[in-house]
Amino acid sequence: MSNKKFIGFPPGLLVDSPLRIPVIDEVGDWIAVDKPAGIPIRQHPWNRDMADMDAALNKQLQAKKSELLEGGATLFGSVYNMEPEISGIALFAKNRDSLDRLRNLAGSEKLQYKFLLITKSGAAGAVDELIADAPLLVHNTKPKMIPSTAKGKKARTHFRRICESPLGWALWEASTLFPRLHQVRSHAAVEGIAVLGDSLYSGPDVPLLSELMPRRRKTAISHPVFDGIALHLSEVLLPSPEDNSGAIQLSAALPKRFQLLLQRLQLEYSK
Repeated sequence: MSNKKFIGFPPGLLVDSPLRIPVIDEVGDWIAVDKPAGIPIRQHPWNRDMADMDAALNKQLQAKKSELLEGGATLFGSVYNMEPEISGIALFAKNRDSLDRLRNLAGSEKLQYKFLLITKSGAAGAVDELIADAPLLVHNTKPKMIPSTAKGKKARTHFRRICESPLGWALWEASTLFPRLHQVRSHAAVEGIAVLGDSLYSGPDVPLLSELMPRRRKTAISHPVFDGIALHLSEVLLPSPEDNSGAIQLSAALPKRFQLLLQRLQLEYSK
C-alpha cells in the first residue's frame, strides 16, 4: 500500500469535480505539491476568473481539513507563481514567518528551477545550449510577455537540449533562478524554440494521432495527442536552513499524459 499523501479538494473549490493533489514533500513550515496543469497558484489579473490554490488551501484550512491541520499550518501562501498552463512543483509556506522568509529567498534568487519543454527539432540549429537574457515587459493588450531592452525587467533562462527524435521533435531543459510569469515560454520563443502547443507564443501545433500513426488513419484518432502546452516544472532546489552549503531538492515526475506524449514523439527521457 502506498504511503503517498494527497490534499483533497471538494467539487467546485478548484475544479468542477473532486480533486486530489499529491504532496511532494512537507516540513514544519512549508509544503510542496505536484500541481496539475490548468490551475493557478495565486490570483493574477490574467486568471482573475479562475479559482487559485492559495485561496483554496486557506479555505480548506478554515474548514479544518485534517491533513492540513496535522501539518501545523496557520495560513498558506505561495512562495512563487507560475502560469496555470504549467504543471509541476508548487511551494507554499504554512505560516507568516515562513512566507516572508521563503519569498525573500525566492526574490533574492536563492532558489533554482528546472523545467522540461518540447519543441521542434532543429529550431536552434546545431546549438545544444542557449542563454536567453532578454528583459521582459508585459504586453499592453495581451496576457503575455514581450522582450524590451528599454522597459523590460531583467530575466535569464538557460536552455539545454536533452534529446531529439526522428519525428522532428526535441526535448529541452530550461533553468533559471527567478522565473517571471511566462519567462520560459517567452524566452523560448525569442530563441526560436517555442513550446509545443503554446499558441500564445507561436509554438508549433500539437500533432494529431493520425499524423503519428499513419497506418491507422481513422476519425477516432484525428485529434491532438496532447492537450495544453508541453512545459513542466520538474525540479526546485531551495537552501537548507540547517546547512547553508546544502540544498533541498524537490522533484515532480512528468504527468502521465506528458510521458505518453514523449513516447508518441519518440523522445527518450529518463530521470
